[in-house]
Amino acid sequence: MTDAVIRLTHVSKSFSRGRSIAPWQQWWSTRQNPAPNNQGLLRNVIDDVSLTVAAGERIALIGNNGAGKSTLLKLISRILVPDSGEINVRGRISSLLELGIGFHPEMTGSENIYFYGALMGMPRSEVAHLFAEIEAFADIGAYINQPVKVYSSGMYQRLAFASAFAMRPDVLIADEGLSVGDATFQQKCLNRIEELGKQGTTILIVAHNAAAMLRIATRGIWLDNGGIRQDGPIAQVSEAYAEYMTLDAFKRATELPIGTIQRITNPYVLISESVRVQGLMVSGSDEPEWDVQHPLKISADIVVTAPSYLGRVRVRLIGAADNIPLLENDYLQGAARLFAQGTHTITATIPPLGVKPGLYRVGVAVFDADGYEREAGNSSLFVRVHNTTVARDASLLTESTIIVE
Repeated sequence: MTDAVIRLTHVSKSFSRGRSIAPWQQWWSTRQNPAPNNQGLLRNVIDDVSLTVAAGERIALIGNNGAGKSTLLKLISRILVPDSGEINVRGRISSLLELGIGFHPEMTGSENIYFYGALMGMPRSEVAHLFAEIEAFADIGAYINQPVKVYSSGMYQRLAFASAFAMRPDVLIADEGLSVGDATFQQKCLNRIEELGKQGTTILIVAHNAAAMLRIATRGIWLDNGGIRQDGPIAQVSEAYAEYMTLDAFKRATELPIGTIQRITNPYVLISESVRVQGLMVSGSDEPEWDVQHPLKISADIVVTAPSYLGRVRVRLIGAADNIPLLENDYLQGAARLFAQGTHTITATIPPLGVKPGLYRVGVAVFDADGYEREAGNSSLFVRVHNTTVARDASLLTESTIIVE
């Protein structure tokens, strides 16, 4: 790509797992053992990453804590030096990664604006021309003439963002997770980032807020264990990551012992020792896939260990990526069902639906007679929809609820 402003070629970066030691101790250790074995002491935070970013691209970095997002941005910003590989960046970079980068605590806000401009390679006259704009955007009042060491973290960030935006960088790098004051100022920052992107500024941002990420970015990069797991349109990468996080959360939840708090659907739902749901599966199929042109039939076993249990069975279809319920049965209607001690098999039929391809969760839960989410046994399975077209025949959409038998 001839218009690439950022190019990474087989970049790696590792950090020590052990405690930090003084430079003289490291020197002495090297003299004692010229070829130490550091294999078990190093952790590859960035592992052989190659990446090309074109001018004007707006990229959101997605991934778990520790995936390497902030480290990658620090490498691109030249705050860190890679252990191996090559990084090439064209143009002026403005980085908003950590509180205090580019500011001197003893200088006033006004002095730091000029100091920051000098670091960006801008002449004082050009910074003076932008000063009023920076002061208005930061909106910290008389504190602009006070040393920044007396600033709150929010004021610090206001001045930092205002300075970075005004300098019109070729590349803007930001950790969107940093708090920047109240909701009004956060919205102002998002508007400014979006405006810079439309003006051709290349943007790399660590994304934590899904709505802001989809609004700002056009390309998503999912980092996992220091490598690129997926790179593509932001909507696709965001949905894939959300599905992965949902599956991972449920995988960890299945390891919880009976009587512990289930923290997936509701932080206050207690898994009952009297009733539980198990053996949830798609009827007549070994593969958890759903052709949405046809009903989806599932079965589950309700195991009652108490002498009896008076409860209600809820079956719900939920989008795995956004965790939004799409359809459920009328479990609160009619009388509660009395389950005797033993195993009871229930079946549920989900009607054909015009849903898009993706991952969906079918959850089966048993509530008490009043329908409260307490002492509830529950279980979930995931089905994937591959259909490239959805049902358009109205006759396929006659059912409006899930039928449980």
